[in-house]
Amino acid sequence: MYYAVFEWSISCPKCDSPVMVNGPLETAHCDRCQADIPIPHEYWKDMLTDILEEVKTEFEEGDGTNSNVFGTFKTTMLYGKLHPRCEKCKTSIEQDQPVATQTRYECTECGAVIPIDPSPAWLQELLPPIKVLFHAELESGTKSEEPEISGPIVFSCPKCGGALEVDGTERLLPCSYCKVKVYLPDDLWFRLHPIKQKERWFIGFE
Repeated sequence: MYYAVFEWSISCPKCDSPVMVNGPLETAHCDRCQADIPIPHEYWKDMLTDILEEVKTEFEEGDGTNSNVFGTFKTTMLYGKLHPRCEKCKTSIEQDQPVATQTRYECTECGAVIPIDPSPAWLQELLPPIKVLFHAELESGTKSEEPEISGPIVFSCPKCGGALEVDGTERLLPCSYCKVKVYLPDDLWFRLHPIKQKERWFIGFE
């Protein structure tokens, strides 16, 4: 089996912000403008077909490259040939066979838990050689960053100075004093809802 590693992002077609794609997603979510972005199956087929062939025939273990592609999306990615590993301690993952259902691998060195998934049915149909995914997000929002602050906080209404209690569930809040609707600023909102970080994920293919 061959292995490819990826770091992947696209530009949001609504607001042009970077959207992290930490796995072969069918829908990505923009944390900046809250848009859900459908990712066509043909996009993945077009992008991965050439990459996997390059990894198999041209790269040695540890080789990789950066690439910017303009097409369906403005795509920025790093890809290369690398055996799956724990990204916390860099220990190789000792799982060299396809799996039938998701398993959760525990790193033998640091104990970090790493999800291992079979190729989803739609991806298997598009690209039959892909058999297994390591540390890949298959649905947008299945991994989330921990908020920098938690619990209710107090924010002042910019019009009347009244105290607004913010719990992070809504970004547009009515002021109970002057009745104006207050839109929470980015620096507060993104502390409550951190923007997704780019993570490495791996494909095992035959």
